Amino acid sequence: MAVQVPRAPQRSARASEIVAESIRVQVARGELRPGDRFPTEDELMEIFGIARTTLREALRILEAEGLVTVLRGRHGGPRVTSPTVDHVAKVFALLLQLEGVTMSDIHQARELVEPTLAHTLAQTRTPQMLTELRAAVEAAEAAADADDGPAFLDAAAALHATIAEHGGNRSLGIFAQLLHEVAVRCHEASGRVATAEDRRRAVRYYRRFYKLVEAGDAAGAREHWRSRVAHAGEAGPTTGKEGDEPVDVFARPTELSRPGELSRPGERTAAVRRR
Repeated sequence: MAVQVPRAPQRSARASEIVAESIRVQVARGELRPGDRFPTEDELMEIFGIARTTLREALRILEAEGLVTVLRGRHGGPRVTSPTVDHVAKVFALLLQLEGVTMSDIHQARELVEPTLAHTLAQTRTPQMLTELRAAVEAAEAAADADDGPAFLDAAAALHATIAEHGGNRSLGIFAQLLHEVAVRCHEASGRVATAEDRRRAVRYYRRFYKLVEAGDAAGAREHWRSRVAHAGEAGPTTGKEGDEPVDVFARPTELSRPGELSRPGERTAAVRRR
């Protein structure tokens, strides 16, 4: 692995941002790959011609973006990583919340995107994909039988990931995973808990969906999954006392202001938007 020296920067840019951008570009272009170890701090300081504090600030920027992880200990140091859906979903969810997006918007978007992926999934099914899908369905069924909520969520996430990854369009697939992750986070933050019957009902949907995909019934898979997403939207945190609820990924167990909280109980902070 060779870390390149950045080009001469514009004067308005900070040195740490310039270094971070140089490394970011190399990761994006595949010149630096996930798992690659960086040279030592002293070597990086010499390569970029910067101070230790500047280097560490650049690494913190990249770490916040999910492009670098800094391992501690004797064999630690910075390594290249790849942002995960979970990592990106945190920022995506915050953006949606600040923009005042509602849960019904989320579910409408899912109803537009996910059935399309399901349709292509059935059309282009492969033995490997069917194995992945069946494993996720069986894991969900086992978790539902054991009334294991966390395990069920993991299995459901694996099933959605399979649909997204094999749905024939990676852009739509990633978008679908982000929307699903936001919906899950909002459901958890709302304090609503899925019942055993909710999980059993979901498993029935999953089983039927698998059979449709296995049979290559693309139209049937699309309509069945649209029905599943619509039902999930109806069962989720979409309506409240004041109508459609906004996206909210932050749990608020009490109405008491916490230390460092700027708003008083009962007040709604205004969304800050840049136009």
